[in-house]
Amino acid sequence: MKQLLCFDLDGTLIQSDNVHVEAFNEAFIKNNLKPVKSPIIKRLLGRKGELIIKSIFPKLSEKLAKPIKNIVNNLKRLKNKFNLAVISNCTHKEIIMLLKGAKINPKLFDLIIGDDDVKHAKPAPDEILKAEKLMHVKGACIIGDTIFDIKAGKRAKATTIAVLTGIHKKEKLKKHNPDYLLKDISKIPLDIKC
Repeated sequence: MKQLLCFDLDGTLIQSDNVHVEAFNEAFIKNNLKPVKSPIIKRLLGRKGELIIKSIFPKLSEKLAKPIKNIVNNLKRLKNKFNLAVISNCTHKEIIMLLKGAKINPKLFDLIIGDDDVKHAKPAPDEILKAEKLMHVKGACIIGDTIFDIKAGKRAKATTIAVLTGIHKKEKLKKHNPDYLLKDISKIPLDIKC
């Protein structure tokens, strides 16, 4: 039986910070507030707050989402050995839209779980636990770029793999003691135990 790899979306598979920055600033302007500089907004990403803005602007510009370098080839390499899932604090529909916008076929994944598919989003373990249940496996690896992915993984008793392709820097990720700290998903060994 194949093991399960659960990938965070933003900062792990795709770069979509600009989509989120655009959404926040559109919401601010619509509500007669001054737009906020990109670095300030980017520090907030990875938290549930972005969903409030996206619910106001459901037609986000998915054209701003870009795949992480060589992501499709790396996913295909891993798919031979593992079941692949995307778990994200975006809604299920938004995950599919962002993957397609980044030219990543959602069918590469055995499972997609958004925050609307569970009661509690990351850093709660619900998305990982649901993936394990639906894939009929006990134990998973969670791959993500934020401390929220690490926290969710630890709460689910999953193997945690932090990658340096997203918003949180190496020092911040190290403080949360992931099981692995890798440059990107290309460094995931095929013999890893979840």
